Amino acid sequence: MKLLGLVATASAAISGDVMSAFLDFQKTYDKSYSDAEYPKRLAIFSDNLERVNKLNAEHILIGGEAVHGVTKFLDLTPEEFKAIYLTYVPSNETVHSPRLELDGPLALTVDWRTKGAVTAVKDQGQCGSCWAFSATEAIESYFFLRSKSLVELSPQQITSCDKVDGGCNGGWPYRAYEYVKSAGGMELSRDYPYTSGSGQTGTCKFVSSKVVSGTALTGYTSIQKSETQLQTALNNGPASVCVAADAFQSYRGGILKSCPGQIDHCVQAVGYDSTNNYWIVRNSWNTNWGEQGYIRIAMGQDLCQIAQAATFPTW
Repeated sequence: MKLLGLVATASAAISGDVMSAFLDFQKTYDKSYSDAEYPKRLAIFSDNLERVNKLNAEHILIGGEAVHGVTKFLDLTPEEFKAIYLTYVPSNETVHSPRLELDGPLALTVDWRTKGAVTAVKDQGQCGSCWAFSATEAIESYFFLRSKSLVELSPQQITSCDKVDGGCNGGWPYRAYEYVKSAGGMELSRDYPYTSGSGQTGTCKFVSSKVVSGTALTGYTSIQKSETQLQTALNNGPASVCVAADAFQSYRGGILKSCPGQIDHCVQAVGYDSTNNYWIVRNSWNTNWGEQGYIRIAMGQDLCQIAQAATFPTW
């Protein structure tokens, strides 16, 4: 995998290689800054390039590959990135998690994208609404499994209308399911389009008469906290999962094998490959992040704490 401009210096001066990489970054991701902001973002970008090189070196030492590189988030400090995009806070509530069973053995590989059960990659923008997107995506997939109809539902409805959660300031997928249950279902995305990408939660504009028939939930199931149980769940359908996503800031592609931090971001697990030992996870940061909007996370160590906060909706 080709990485862009991964040459950084330890000196205070910004090298020509870093300057060139920053210009490429601005062009690729359509970034522009005021005269006052430019040197600040350039310095942050330079620091992040050094961090990328270090992360890749550490990743290779543990048997991985260079999975980190220039992403659209490399002009943000890790603290800024976390404040904008990683807003999920785990709940301390005790939730019953029944043990899931299959009639037969676990499949070696599962990929719900190939079965038409996954909608296109979405973009939450600069709004901490990952929890709403994760829940919406799980509902879309399970609605498809019930109806054989794949529809784009409205994460904006949950973001703006679920008053128990915090909109762009974060929330919980299980409470999103509870909101959808109380609302009687969800509108289509085209009827209630996403407008919170700039960071504003917005006022609720839900129209009950536009609810898609069959999207009213009875609740949700919380998956037991083990990778085997997550595999079992994924044999039946995609799931909402909440993960530790510090490493996502500079992820460009490949199998992620190091993932520190605490759970702070919600996404959708859409499958796994137990032969090559990775989970297939869809993010909500558009297709210009990761592997066309996806990330592969190594299986076997509960990496990113992927099995600690997994759910799916029920009818």
